[in-house]
Amino acid sequence: MSAFLGPIHYWLYNKIKLQNNMVEAVIQFAKSKNLNYDLRSKLDNQYGTIDLRPLEEQIDTSNIHGWLQECVSTVEYRLADAVTTLLKEGSKNLEELKEIFRTLGEKESILSKDATIAEAYKSLNDTLLDGMPCDHANLLVSQEDNEIIWKRNLCVHENYWTEVGGDIKIYYILREEYIKGLLSHADITYEKLDETISRIVR
Repeated sequence: MSAFLGPIHYWLYNKIKLQNNMVEAVIQFAKSKNLNYDLRSKLDNQYGTIDLRPLEEQIDTSNIHGWLQECVSTVEYRLADAVTTLLKEGSKNLEELKEIFRTLGEKESILSKDATIAEAYKSLNDTLLDGMPCDHANLLVSQEDNEIIWKRNLCVHENYWTEVGGDIKIYYILREEYIKGLLSHADITYEKLDETISRIVR
């Protein structure tokens, strides 16, 4: 990653903020359940917060990569812990969380009905936080006009979920719902071919 603040840093920071929207949605859901604790305070105290000011107003320009990596870790821990905490309250919360993630994806989608497969794939990459760019978490397998297939090279999320006592499978269940929401305005379908290979198809 460049030592100077550039487009790739703003791109990554936007994905961090989008994942923070997921955390906020989970926190609001927790409030609606009238739990006997403040989930936001729990997350803030344990992992810190995400500062939503413009990137250039807060980033440590002497350590751009390290600063962004810390933000990635913070929002990953917050999401993993928030979801895991809610599911400990009751497994039935998962179905409601799935609907919340799908609805959030629909709300944040920028795709129209006539979006191309390439545009849809770019939108997924521009939205979903998969570690740092240098992690190369995903690999494009094939690209055609009506289908793109990609493979997950490594899971950059599992350690966070394991550390909070969660199940990484839950993350991928919710991620799938979010993706379906992102694609809901387009005539494009998301499918998991196996545990690591996915495709979007028209």
